[in-house]
Order: sequence, then C-alpha cells, then structure tokens
Amino acid sequence: MNRMLRKLRTDTSGNALAIFAAALVPLTIVIGSGLDLSSAYMAKAKLQNACDAAALAGRQSMDGTKWTTANKEEAEKFFYFNFPRGTMKATGLDFDIGKDPNDSAQIIGSARAVVPTSLMGLFGFDGIPIEANCDAKRDLGHNDVMLVLDTTGSMGRRPSSGGSKDKIDLLRDGTKGLYRALDDSGNGSITRFGIVSYSHTVNVARSLKNRDILKEQLHYQKYYEQRECTQYKSGGYWYQDECTTKRYEDSDDTRRSDYYYDSSTRRTAVYRASTEYEYQPVHINDTQWADDDNNTNQNRRDFRISGDGCIEERSSIGEDESPFTLLKTVSQDDIDAVAQNGNDTKYQWGRYDPVAHEYPSQVGCPSESQKLKEYGSETAFNNAVSAATANVTGGTYHDIGMLWGARFLSPTGMFASSNPTKHGIVPVNRHLVFMTDGELDTGDTLYSAFGMNYFDDRLQGTGTQEEKHISRFHSICNRVKATGTTIWVIALDVGSTGDIKTCATSEAHFYTSDGSDLEEVFEAIGRGIGNLRLTR
Repeated sequence: MNRMLRKLRTDTSGNALAIFAAALVPLTIVIGSGLDLSSAYMAKAKLQNACDAAALAGRQSMDGTKWTTANKEEAEKFFYFNFPRGTMKATGLDFDIGKDPNDSAQIIGSARAVVPTSLMGLFGFDGIPIEANCDAKRDLGHNDVMLVLDTTGSMGRRPSSGGSKDKIDLLRDGTKGLYRALDDSGNGSITRFGIVSYSHTVNVARSLKNRDILKEQLHYQKYYEQRECTQYKSGGYWYQDECTTKRYEDSDDTRRSDYYYDSSTRRTAVYRASTEYEYQPVHINDTQWADDDNNTNQNRRDFRISGDGCIEERSSIGEDESPFTLLKTVSQDDIDAVAQNGNDTKYQWGRYDPVAHEYPSQVGCPSESQKLKEYGSETAFNNAVSAATANVTGGTYHDIGMLWGARFLSPTGMFASSNPTKHGIVPVNRHLVFMTDGELDTGDTLYSAFGMNYFDDRLQGTGTQEEKHISRFHSICNRVKATGTTIWVIALDVGSTGDIKTCATSEAHFYTSDGSDLEEVFEAIGRGIGNLRLTR
C-alpha cells in the first residue's frame, strides 16, 4: 500500500486535466463577467443617448422657461423612441425629467434600468444596474428681434382656407407665440422687439429727427406726352401699324405735328401733344401738417409728431437728388447713412403727403412702426403689435418694409446709440422676422414711398416695375444677412413663394402657414433663437 501511494505521488500523468478542472470556475467567472459587463456598457451608452435626446427635445419644446405637461411628454417621447422598453432585455426601466429647481432655463433628467446577465447568473448575479443623468439648457443670450409685418389691404381678408378670422387678426394672435418662446427675462436674458408695419410705405417719422426730413415736399416733374405712330399705305389709304408714347419735360419739345416718310408706303406720324400731366411744385405751407405761420422747423416737427409720418424714400446714396433716383441694389450706406444737419438733403426723406397730389389711384399710411424696446409682459407686447397693425391698407412693397427693418435693427446706422452689440460681455444676436401674405403689388398710379411710378419712374434699371422692386428686396435681404443678422421668413397663405423664400437665412428659416397654425410657427421661430446645448 505504501509503495502504491509513493508511486501515485510521483506520477505526473493527467495533471493538466486536474489543473483545468480547478481553473474552470474562475475562468468562467472572468469570461462571463467580461461579456455581461460589455453588454451592460452598451446598454448604458444607449440609455445615456436616449436621456440626452430627451433633455434636448424637452428643452427645445419649451416656451421661455415654462415647463408644462406637454414638454414632459415631448421629452418622454424622444427617450422611449431611442430606448424602447425591452432594449437589450433591460428591465425596471424608469425615466424622470423636469425643470432644474436652481436654474429655470435648464431641465434635468435621469434614467435607470437593469440589464440581465448570462453566465454571471450561474453565480448569483442576475442583473447589472445602469443609470444615466442628463441636463439641457437653451442659452437665449441677448436678442434684438425686428418684426417686419405686411399690413396691406389683403391682410384684412380671410385666408383662402377659410376660417372665422381675418389674416390680420391671425397675425396679432400668432405673434404671442414668439414672445412666449423668448420670455427668459428671469434668467438674465435681454430680448427687445421692434415692429415695422409696411404696405406701399412706412410710418417712421416719429422715430426720426427734424434734420432727417426735407424742408419742403418733394417737387415733381412736369410731363408732356406725345404719340409717334408708324403707318403703312395700302389701297390708297394709310393705316396705323404701331405707336409709342414719348415723354417730354418741356412743352417746346412737343410742338411738332408732322409726317416723316421712309418710303411711298411707310411713314412716321408725330402728333402734337394733346395731354399734359403736371404736378405743380408744393411749397412748405401746402401740406396737411403746417399752418401759414409755421416756419421750416415747425413744419418738420408737425409732420414728425402727426402720427401720420409716412415717408417718401430718399435717393440711393451717391445718386441724383433731383429728380430722385433709386437703384435696384442697396448699399450699407443706404441703410446706415444719416443727415448731419438740416441742409444735408442727400440723406433726407420726403413726406408722404396725399393732400399735395393729384391723380393717385390709391393712397394710405400704415400704422406707426416701433423701435426696439423691451416689453415687460405678454400683454404689453400684444398691445404694441395691435397698435402697429391697426391700419390695414395699400399695396405690397416688400423692399420698403425690409429696408426700414434693417435700419431700425442696424448697430451701425442712425439708431446705433440705442443698438449695442453687447450687454456687458455677452453679445446681442440680431434677428429679423419677415411676414407677408402676398406677392408684390405696386400699381402704376398708386402713391407709394417711391412716388407714383407713372409720373416719377424713380427706380432705375431694366425689367418691369415689379421685377425691379423684387431685385431691390433681394439686395436688402443679402445686405442684412451679410451683417450676421438671421432672417426668418413666413409666407402666410401665399401661392407662389419664390420671390420671398430666398430672403431667409436658410431653408430651415423659411415657414409657410395657412393661418391656422401661425401661432405655432412663431413659437417655432422663438425656440430656434438661442443656443441649445447639453450641460453634462
């Protein structure tokens, strides 16, 4: 027996099997824990992504700093979309999100679950708990927001889709969404709103100084019209072929009444002018704002404070002042330049004065535009919008509205002292929200900020009148975007959007509305202003 035991002790055959058997248990634990932990890490990463997505979606859906049940539901929708129940067989899934009690601009979320194990379950470890925490904040910063609103006659009608409200009422209701979305004053943000209501001119005189207004009403050209017709002879009779009408400033140029023969069968007939179109010069006391005893500055003052301070646009900077000459392109000087004194006529605006005119087919002055300012409540903001859109009238000149929106918003122009680029060390972001319900409608004898096209023809360049105004509108849009200002465009009940869509900063900054969702559109724009970010 002893010999057998000694022999067995020294016999090494089969040791590997014994060693493997002894190591099998810890080896299984190591491999199993590696596989199960790897699966848990993957699940945790998915859980964190879902939590982050939910926090961002929830914060983005908020109006200002208001957290509602709808915001929570929006966050939960994103969470469970990115981490559905049963993902990687996780159990005990729980997600909670709400507003940070210490920061009204921030929301915080947390998620928990248990990932079941496989091999580790053999050793009593049935699941691995995982969790994720997420925070999201929208830094609104400081914002200057200029609303450029179409208040032309068509805004007084119902949308083509019907409904119980006119488009102007839908607009007034809709802008509330913008204010609510940007209401972050409790978090230290400064948001100012300005309002330019436009039709065929703008009412801005109360925001100007006396020196910005011409001393006298603009002097208009005197025109004489004369026809020249090509005639051809057939069968012994002369017949009209084609006629053109020419204008002359001096009646002496129109005295001819004769025939000029090109051949025995073709001639040009030049008829003596039979119709005279004349605007008599309007002197300082021939306006609706001044009494006979008023002097020049009193006259300017009366115009500015009248409340009916619509303007006639000045010449493009560098162009002739008499007659007024405007270009299809707009320079930064056209936006920013300002008169230095009362005699600086090249930078002064004329007065929109229907009393001093003859022959207009339509006149009208929209409600007074408002410079940038803070509004302490939604009610105060709503009242300002209602006041600025009270007068619904006139044709549609997009370029005059956009130009004055740019002027009110510019930090380098006539309102520079009131438009800082920073509050402290925090920069001010500039946004222009342009809303219209239609295509350009200029009218040849409509009295606008450009005079009456039929008599004055102030806007130079090739193309139809509408094409020239659209070119000018696009030029202003490009000039505004070049300064770093974001342009948002809303097309309300508009069939063709090609003329206005390109004005927006990008496709994402362009919206269409049939009127029923206008408040949601303004809310979406408000939510798009500011920087949304994760804070963990």
